[in-house]
Amino acid sequence: MRYFSRSQQGVIVLLGAALLLLWAWRGHFGLPPAGPQARPLNPVFVEVAGKVPHPGVLIFPQPPTLSQVLAQAGAAKPEENVETHLPSGAKVEITGAGQYRLGRMSGPQLLTLGLALDINNATAADLDALPGIGPALAQRILDFRRTHGPFQKIDDLEQVSGIGPKKLEKLKPYLFIGEEEKD
Repeated sequence: MRYFSRSQQGVIVLLGAALLLLWAWRGHFGLPPAGPQARPLNPVFVEVAGKVPHPGVLIFPQPPTLSQVLAQAGAAKPEENVETHLPSGAKVEITGAGQYRLGRMSGPQLLTLGLALDINNATAADLDALPGIGPALAQRILDFRRTHGPFQKIDDLEQVSGIGPKKLEKLKPYLFIGEEEKD
């Protein structure tokens, strides 16, 4: 059997040590596991449209003020100091320098972002985006709401022709009852 020279033995030891260190580094040997990355648990989505440098859906870790939304979109600040906090799913449309209009994102966009629809303010197109609801059933829901007034609870949807207990259970995660707007 042939013996290795001292220099060859040194290279073998160094390679072995390097492999051992690589294995320990890749396996995080001796280190506690890293916690999950800090992410907002319930991000707030706000859409900005109109005459702004950065339109689109913006994400915030908590409900932002109108000033924060406009700053992130690169829009001019409004003439009055508005510190109203915007809810997730809000839409800010910039109509001119310092002028804006507040609204709600479209139903399909809300559902894509994992947000629920307010059953009392949803349009036919919003309702049509719900799973299992087509244009005809969306219109029946609107007709029922127009005739009987706003829904008091999600379970009231069962009174609409074409919505039974199974369909209602599938729809519940996508709907909520918003606060009534006061004039």
